[in-house]
Amino acid sequence: MKHIIITILILGTTLLSFSQKKCNCEEALNQLIERVESDYPGMKEKTTQKLIYENFKTGLQNQSKDVKESGCFELLKTYLAYFKDGHIALQKNNDEEAAPIEEKDTKVAEKLDVNLKSYKKHILTTTDDLEGIWNSGEYKVGIIKKHDEYKAFIIESANKAWKTNDVKFCLMKDGKANYFMGDHSAREDEYELYEGAILSFKNINSVFIKELPKPKLTENEIQSKLDEIDGFYVKKLTEKTVLICMSSFEQGYVERIERLIDANIQLIENCENLIVDVRDNSGGTDNAYQKLLPYICTNNMRSLGTEWLATPTVIKTLQYWIDITPDEEKYLADKKMVTRWIKLFKANVGKFVNTDSTDVVITEVEIAKKSPEQVVILANKSSGSSAESFLFHMKQSKKVKVLGTPTYGALDYASAYYFEFGCDSYKLLLPAWRARRLPDYPIDNIGVQPDIYLDKSVKDWIQFAVDYLEN
Repeated sequence: MKHIIITILILGTTLLSFSQKKCNCEEALNQLIERVESDYPGMKEKTTQKLIYENFKTGLQNQSKDVKESGCFELLKTYLAYFKDGHIALQKNNDEEAAPIEEKDTKVAEKLDVNLKSYKKHILTTTDDLEGIWNSGEYKVGIIKKHDEYKAFIIESANKAWKTNDVKFCLMKDGKANYFMGDHSAREDEYELYEGAILSFKNINSVFIKELPKPKLTENEIQSKLDEIDGFYVKKLTEKTVLICMSSFEQGYVERIERLIDANIQLIENCENLIVDVRDNSGGTDNAYQKLLPYICTNNMRSLGTEWLATPTVIKTLQYWIDITPDEEKYLADKKMVTRWIKLFKANVGKFVNTDSTDVVITEVEIAKKSPEQVVILANKSSGSSAESFLFHMKQSKKVKVLGTPTYGALDYASAYYFEFGCDSYKLLLPAWRARRLPDYPIDNIGVQPDIYLDKSVKDWIQFAVDYLEN
């Protein structure tokens, strides 16, 4: 139940606003310092060397008096970097980022002289897999071969900066691409074509699906391939071993992960060995992996839980969620719990509050009747936050071994949320609670340690895991 509320907190706070104004850099820094010092649950632990912190802060404050707006963002980030917390970040507000295109140093989009009606007739007879009409959700483009390269021209665009027949990207035969971003700035990239139906760019988070001519793949096959491109897939590697890859635990992927597990439940239940790959998974919500627990755990999970820093910001956020959430049966239990939290927080403003009814939290897991005998979890330096929470809890299972490197180290202070702090140019990401295992068992900037460290000589981690499990 708690994890659901944590997710709501993240979403709800983005809608809250405080008294805003245009700040100079000195004002912005002082407002930021005030917000962090009052709302950051790790403030005491991260500033034990008071003299060093105060000198660092004073130095930045003096520097901020002469910093122009263009350099202020970096100065503010320098202050936040002092805390070395992966759940602290600063973001420019959208209205500042969305400067008019003509004010940016960008390339003017090339235009093609294409008659759409004639083009549609042409693609119905073409045998070239790249030529056709493609859709990314935001852009609908037509790809046409021009000499030794392919050019994608805009047919429809949700971005008003792009007009019909503007060239969105160019594809070369060697797999290289020139892609023009939303602001028309150019990026070099590489592309890959899957079964003439999916066009994926390697470094830019952009995928196009073919509309015309109609691809040979079914909708389910396309969705399966999209999942694989995004890093969500299950594969039978050998007769004994199955791999499941989960590249993110973000809230938006929870249903996708659950569908993936449901669709492959026979493989998961009947394999001898399971490899769970969470490399480069930067976290999200603990809800994302709940459905997999019965097949990995051998017992209930034990933890010391968390304690929230009761601040006016947190209270406002929770109250806001109650105000906008319908009085429907599915929300009643959550609303009752949050109401209890608000009462606790109001009675303890400025203090840490344990919302659990006990000091030790036992999470009951209904163990599956059929499950793998051995489980390996692969993790690396880019595995963080709730991916680390997954590892931290799964290490309690008698049949789990973690292979890889120490993880990112961002689990001591969490449930991060965005809010404005008084200057309309920026918004701040801060965690709301700290782990009650502190200070005895810190993970921030240390990471969850693997059971078996994989050094740089191990090139294929999956094959290493298969050999470890089967030999």
